[in-house]
This record gives sequence, C-alpha cells and structure tokens, in this order.
Amino acid sequence: MSSCAAPVRSRLSWLLDRLPAVVAVVTGAVVLITYSVGQWRAMVVPSWDLAIFSEAAKAYAHLQAPIVEIKGPGYNLLGDHFHPILVLLGPVWRLFPSPLSLLVVQDLLLALSAWPLTRLATRLLGRWVGGALGLAYVLSWGIQGGVQSQFHEVAFAVPLLAWAGVAFVERRWWTCAMWCMPLMLVKEDLGLTVFMAGLALAWRGWRERRRASRQLGSPREPVLPEPAGGSSADGAAQAGAPTTPTPRPRILGRCLARARTWHEQADSDPLNLGLGLALAGVTGFLLTTLVILPALNPDGTWAYSLSGGASQGGADGTLVKAQTTLILVLTAGVAGLGSPWMALVLPTLAWRFLGSIAFYWDWRFWHYNLVLMPIALTALLDVAARWGVQPAWRRWTARAVAAVPVVLMLVIAPRLPLWDLTSDYYGREPLRAQAAHKVLDTVPQDATVETDLGLLAYLVPRATVSWVGTSQGAPDYVVVDRYSPAWGGRPPADAAVWASERTKVGYTLVLNEGGYQVARRNG
Repeated sequence: MSSCAAPVRSRLSWLLDRLPAVVAVVTGAVVLITYSVGQWRAMVVPSWDLAIFSEAAKAYAHLQAPIVEIKGPGYNLLGDHFHPILVLLGPVWRLFPSPLSLLVVQDLLLALSAWPLTRLATRLLGRWVGGALGLAYVLSWGIQGGVQSQFHEVAFAVPLLAWAGVAFVERRWWTCAMWCMPLMLVKEDLGLTVFMAGLALAWRGWRERRRASRQLGSPREPVLPEPAGGSSADGAAQAGAPTTPTPRPRILGRCLARARTWHEQADSDPLNLGLGLALAGVTGFLLTTLVILPALNPDGTWAYSLSGGASQGGADGTLVKAQTTLILVLTAGVAGLGSPWMALVLPTLAWRFLGSIAFYWDWRFWHYNLVLMPIALTALLDVAARWGVQPAWRRWTARAVAAVPVVLMLVIAPRLPLWDLTSDYYGREPLRAQAAHKVLDTVPQDATVETDLGLLAYLVPRATVSWVGTSQGAPDYVVVDRYSPAWGGRPPADAAVWASERTKVGYTLVLNEGGYQVARRNG
C-alpha cells in the first residue's frame, strides 16, 4: 500500500509545484488577450506603431525587406530601430494577416515570461508566495503599460530576460549568457543591457574567486597522482590482449565535445564569461548604432538620440522620474537593490531620463517599462536565494520582501490600464464602427492609401498605407478621419479637395459618413 502511495504523492507534488506557474501564465494570457481584443474592437489607437510593425510583418511574410511607407517613401524599418528578430512575425502574419495577431503574440510572450520566474519563486519561497509573485509580475504596471500601447519589438526581450535572470540566480552562467545574447537582435539599445548583464556575471565571478582565495589556506585532501600508464585497470588491459582502437569522433561529435568543454569552463569561471559577454554587448551596441542603422536609415544617421521632443520642464520632469524610480524599487521589493542583476535597469533608465521627451519618463503607460519588470523580479529572487531558508527568520524576511510588489500592485491597480476591464462598456464597438467598416470595404485589395491615425492599422491587411502628406506621387485613395489627433483639430473640410491640392491630381469624394471621408483618385 505504502509502495503505491509514494509515486502518487511524488506525482501530486510535481503537479502542485508547477501549478502556481501555470496559473500565472494562463491568467496573464487570458487577461492580456481580453484587453487587447477589447481595445481592437473599440478601435482605440494609441499611436501609429501597431500599423508600422504590421507593415513590417506583412513584408516578412512575403520574404521582402521591411519597407514601411508609413515612415516615409521606401523607408526600411531596420534603419529606424535594429530589430531583426521581427522576422519571426512573418509566419504569424502569413497565417493570421491582421494587426490583432501581433497583439496576441505580444500578450503570449509576456504571459510566457511568467513561467520561469514563478517557478523560481515557488522553489525559493513556497507555492503560495511564488504564485502571488507570479500574478503580481504578469499583471505588473510595466506589462500593463506595454499591452495598452499595443505591439512593440521589446516584447521579445521580456521572456529572454526572464530566462536569463533565472539562470543567473541558479548559477547557470553559460545558460544565462546564451539567453542574453539574442537581446541584441531585439533593439539596438539592449546591447547595453547585455553589457550590464556581463558585468553582473563578472562581479559574481570576481566575488567567488575572492572567496575561494581566502579559503586556500584551509587544509585540503591530498590529490594522489595517477600512474603514468593510467589506472591499474588500464595497465592490465595494456598488458593483456590488444584493445580495440577507439574510433575518431566525427566532425559533429568533435564540435559537440568542444562546445561541452566550453560550457563547463564557462560555468566554472563566470568572471571571464561575464567580461566576454560585456564586450559582446558593447560591441553590438556600437556596431548597430554607428554602422548598421546609419547605413539603412534614409538620412544616414541613427534616428534616436537624447535630444528632441517636448519637455515638461525641470520640476515636473524630476517628480515623474522620481515616481518611476520609486515604483521600480518597490517592484524589486527594495531588497532587490542588493543584487548585481538590478544594474540591468540602468541603460534603459539612463536614455529615458536623459531624454527630453516627457512620456519616456512615465511609469503608468507606454512600453518603455516592459524590460524592467523581469529584471526587478529577478533581482528580488536573487537576494532571496542568497539569504537561504535557514535560520527561519531569513525565510520569513524573504517572504515579507516578496510581499512588497504584491501589495504595490493591489494599491496601484485602479490607476492602471487593465482596470478598464471592470467597466461594462469596455471593448464595445464605437458609434462610428459601421461607418469605419464601410471605409474598409470601400478600399479595394492592394490599393495604395494615404490616411491618418484612426484607421491606419486597420487598412494595413488590404492596402499599402502611408501617412497623410508624406506619400510619393498620388495614392489610389485618401482616407480622412475628422476626429483624428493627427490634424491638430483642423481636419480638411473635403478630403478630395485636400488630396487634389496636395498631389495636383484629381480626386472624387466617394464616402462621407460618421466623420470619415474617402477620396478616390480619378482615372
């Protein structure tokens, strides 16, 4: 009876240990996708970014360069930000040619990142605390802001950072480095994040070497030299019958053996591995910003710098930056500041806070906080792992620290985007939805369209879309949304007249309904 019960208990324990992570991932996926679908149905458009990335995905789906007319005539999106990882969206668009599919991909990536972090939290802090931390993470303020602002390439960085962070805490240095390396294919500034990850590994390796050197004076077991001919068994074999020669490994076998050796050496020497990773990160950053991006950018420069944009002013800016920093520190349970992994937030905070664009500084909205979330939780768990579980007060202190981000999420939840899901009206189609669908039906497949923000992303699956006033030549159609913020409150009274004056080609107004106007080129 007892012999049968043991495997059952073992299997049940195995399932229960993974249940918190399953709950976090599934809950995150369901909630985030529900929010995105509601946003899409309600035709809420925070920016033109979703349309831009949708055009890139459409190009990759047809094995073409990511030429995005929305950014300008013949604009190669790889000259805007360096994000070759977006080629993975090509098959997705091929199967599901809709910008909504990009939103779902982002939601799944963010939800999936909760798996390794929740599993680690469960092992360190127990099932209940680990599960609560996993939910607080997958519904955290940074992730909510990223989902609210719709798809961005940094969504791919979040699971990479989650798995890299877990490997760091578990002292799997080579694995940590391998998870970090693809970050340089997500966005050019993440090369600096890889640089900081390398420094974190090097710091941990230096500390371990220093600790080991202090222990050199302690008595050690003598190491007996092996006989010149190998072991006694080997000698007997050599003295007896002739042995069968060992076949030389093939090229693949030799490569695998060498890779295994490198892996073992790297795991035993995080100092040198970290320095190598740091060098790779800074090299990748310089290569992309000084060579690749200028070569692909129409203006021959890196398009993004610390200047430009509208500033809120010194006092307001300082307050917003202080709020963002405080919220981030609390997300790491405060104690996370004691982990070298927390240094990975510095490059992202630096370019945001040194810039003069006000919405870079905010903590509630936009996607700029996405990459900070797995870093902060990893830092907290790293400190908890080093504290250990003995004596008991350390275990309870770690659990108290873990409660900080959970309580934080409960306090700030009403101020975050997902709170909109509590409204009965969330996700309902707007009053102008019928008119919007008429606009989409009016534009034929494969047409060229110039339009503003309102239906920009919705037109991408059926047309080649450009931003109002920037297309070369005369597009087939011009779509104007009188309520779009793109016009600054002064939309054209007649889309056909506006298009004719701009392009010197005749246009006819074919639809005027619900604030939308569609002008078709004559001939």
